[in-house]
Amino acid sequence: MSNWTSSKLTLRASGSYDRDVPARLPLAAQRLVIVTGKGGVGKSAVTAALARAVAGAGRRVLAVEVTRGGLGPLLGAGTLGPAPTVVAPRLQATALEPEEALGDFVQGILRFRMLARRLLESTSFQVLAAAAPGLPELLVLHRLLGWVEERRLGRRVYDLVVVDAPASGHSLPLLAAPRTLGTLTRFGPVAQVLARIQALLTDPSRTLVCLVTTPEELAVRETIELHRELAGPLGLPVAPPIVNALPPRRFGRRDEAALARLEATGGAHAYLVAARYQLERRRRALGQLTALRRALHEPAVSLPFLFAGPEAPGGVARLAADLAAAAGLTA
Repeated sequence: MSNWTSSKLTLRASGSYDRDVPARLPLAAQRLVIVTGKGGVGKSAVTAALARAVAGAGRRVLAVEVTRGGLGPLLGAGTLGPAPTVVAPRLQATALEPEEALGDFVQGILRFRMLARRLLESTSFQVLAAAAPGLPELLVLHRLLGWVEERRLGRRVYDLVVVDAPASGHSLPLLAAPRTLGTLTRFGPVAQVLARIQALLTDPSRTLVCLVTTPEELAVRETIELHRELAGPLGLPVAPPIVNALPPRRFGRRDEAALARLEATGGAHAYLVAARYQLERRRRALGQLTALRRALHEPAVSLPFLFAGPEAPGGVARLAADLAAAAGLTA
């Protein structure tokens, strides 16, 4: 047995994740939460976890997938359809379909079902609708507004609508649509709808935008730019960023000192290389958290790196527990 293995490194990799989640997610009585971020940062997993956390606290939740992705499987529901489906107690999920959104919008504007049906069946109208700038974003927001305001027997159907929004490059035009289209349409029923949507999006008591990132330079940089745009010119209520997949702290300071001694005497053993990689990965991730905090002047909510992925058994539940702690939710 080598000196390296017999010493056991005195490195006590804990095998557990850090509890770096501060209770700073300002989720109170909002009716709409929009989750977005750079592609690949795990926003669908965060959406699923947040939906489960809020439902677990006793609120009726609708989780909405705007673009086809993995929200359904993460919620244990398979492929989502246009009709809300019960996936857990107090939790339903759906996928926002363009055709359904267009039909809801036309019927809501025209009020007359026969006229709305004839218009929707018109090939010319369908071609015009597909080419109209800003219309897809308006349809999405109008459908979300409908779910937020939906009532049955005088009671809200959903306490919270949680949206797995498109990646940040597409979310910005989506969230800017009421203001952009409002400059073109100042009167009539469309203008009234835009005003209602804008009032919803900019009301911090009803709406919260959550930006998800990973502790990597490109993702953090894009998050900072998006945060500034949403909270600045658009005036939207933006939560502290959610940093997903933070590498765990596996070694303490004494462990690092022991590692340095072994490296000085034992050379580049494969286990030493692996340990040094874990330390460096964690160091760089924390550096990105620092850059994020300094740029936005607020700490981030941190979620752990899940080695088996959020789709593994217990993955979403683990993230949900951390988000519930960050938001101060209780069952």
